[in-house]
Amino acid sequence: MTDDKYKLINLFIQHFDSEMTMKQLIFSILCLIFLAFNFSSPMFAQDDVTLTDDGDEITQEDPPVIDEDEAVEEKYVMWADPLYYQFEKMMPELARSIGRLDTRITTLAVTGISFGPELDEAFKKVAEAKLFGQLLLENPRLKLIKCDECNQIRSEVKNGILTISKGLADQEERKNLANKLGVQGFMTTMITVEERQLTIVINVHDSLEGRVILSDVIAGVPVAKTKYFHLYIGQLTVPVTVVSESGSSKSVDQTAIIAGIEQTIRFSESWMVGANLALFYDNNSKLGESGTDYVPFTAGLVFDGTIGWEAFSMMNNSTSLIIQAGLGEFISAQFNFSIYYKFGAKMTMGSENKLTFNMGLLSFNESNLEKPNSTTGKASSLKGSATYITFGYQF
Repeated sequence: MTDDKYKLINLFIQHFDSEMTMKQLIFSILCLIFLAFNFSSPMFAQDDVTLTDDGDEITQEDPPVIDEDEAVEEKYVMWADPLYYQFEKMMPELARSIGRLDTRITTLAVTGISFGPELDEAFKKVAEAKLFGQLLLENPRLKLIKCDECNQIRSEVKNGILTISKGLADQEERKNLANKLGVQGFMTTMITVEERQLTIVINVHDSLEGRVILSDVIAGVPVAKTKYFHLYIGQLTVPVTVVSESGSSKSVDQTAIIAGIEQTIRFSESWMVGANLALFYDNNSKLGESGTDYVPFTAGLVFDGTIGWEAFSMMNNSTSLIIQAGLGEFISAQFNFSIYYKFGAKMTMGSENKLTFNMGLLSFNESNLEKPNSTTGKASSLKGSATYITFGYQF
């Protein structure tokens, strides 16, 4: 497969050495978009990942020592895994939440992090390190002390019944441990995931009285897919200037059913590229009215490459508006293989798989159609902009 890709590149370079028509240029650009889809899938890149010979990621066995002096400034990282990336974006909000303690508490004992069963060990290790590091980075006055004793498993026999429990038994034990560690409070954290959305629950207890002095829930925003397909169907309307035997002309709207498939790759949070292939079909009788030689259209294809920009999204990426622009061609002899410029908007609605609504313009320079009038010798032509409205399903 790789050899075929390089052959296509060589053909493209040779193509540039010769005189190129506009159609050849457009075709070459579309080929490059196709190659971009197949060479690699642009994903969020992870920095400084070490792999074993088997391709497994090596992660840090223990979280960093939680001390203010060892807090190291970290750059904002875009992770390869969307779940890691979502967690990274939640860190500043978590740090600001802890920052609301102000000077009331400057030293906290960390009792550990509880994770939902859906999260694997690799994520747990990275999350623990990132969480503590971010808290120290954003709150330089804060000191965190890891409390191993807070998670000890205890057993007790009462009335012949064995009771096993984890953590501190009561407030008196918490107070004694606080004096031993020199802390003013205890922090508990829980991280869960449901339908690709992370949630962090954090609670801080006063060490003297055990009362809750801070409680917060931070919900993440699921990362949109980086590669997806889009099936759609709708109506295409093409303006055709029809020439009669007398030489007069009039504009007739050619309407056709259009159905197609689009593949899109997101290469950043807001930007994406796409390749689209669609079939349009119609037998519009009014284009074959008496006095014209224009043959009613039957079927053809459209092929285009686009670049898209997500103008806005809301409700955890479940609803978004994408602005698209691109180049394409009518693959139809009757339409004289006309080149068009595409401008449109796509609205998506749904969580992981989405319903879509598309509308836009296919703008082209005036282009003669296949068959000139037998009397006047003038040809009917495409002139202006075609419009399309489609509904679809993105997965």
